[in-house]
Amino acid sequence: MWVVTRAEAIEMYARFWTARYETNASGSARKMAISLESNGDREGNEIWREVADAIDRHLHEKRHARRQEMVISQSQLAS
Repeated sequence: MWVVTRAEAIEMYARFWTARYETNASGSARKMAISLESNGDREGNEIWREVADAIDRHLHEKRHARRQEMVISQSQLAS
């Protein structure tokens, strides 16, 4: 039986939320966290903040990879 760790669940939800909400994913996850906290669910708030942070991290990694690809392409053109 496969048991999902908290870290794995956060990563899975971050990927799902990004696919579902695209550019609004981080903001939407943060709104979910605020909503949960306002209803007294501190653990839910913490988890959704972690999901939002994971979304931001994934987006940063994608942007960095794209920049690296552009640099490589430009250097190949200059050769």
